[in-house]
Amino acid sequence: MKTIKLLVVMCVAYSFSQCSSIKLTEKAPFTIFGATYHNWVGGQPGVRGTNLIIGIKKNDDITIKSIYFRNKQNTPSTENRKGKAYLIVNVSTSSRDGIDKIIEQPSKKLEKINNSKNELPFKLEAHQAVIKYSVGKRVFYYKISKIKKTETIFYP
Repeated sequence: MKTIKLLVVMCVAYSFSQCSSIKLTEKAPFTIFGATYHNWVGGQPGVRGTNLIIGIKKNDDITIKSIYFRNKQNTPSTENRKGKAYLIVNVSTSSRDGIDKIIEQPSKKLEKINNSKNELPFKLEAHQAVIKYSVGKRVFYYKISKIKKTETIFYP
């Protein structure tokens, strides 16, 4: 009886130890055919941000949950252009701290986003992002490196 209790305790302890660290997958079940980001500046003082665009070819059984980029977890929108799918993330870096912003997503749902910094489970450089995706009920993480920076866009 003591052996069974010990075995159960060891199994539970092992399962909790797996939750504490997030492991990145080496090979993703989708293909990335391009990843770029560019900064943008709005027409009003302090209004600026960064757009991340990732070209992706994936199966229908894969669901993209979120993208970690620029010290924030973001929900990407999907856009199809000329038969290719793109994940698009807009990261606001406006200097108007403490103000909640309402951003209208392409799906016409309003999402309230707080400007406070979130602790990410990854250490990412400016040219890196992590895609959180699921296959069935399992969640995986895949790191994209060497994202190319393009020219800054200035809006009037």
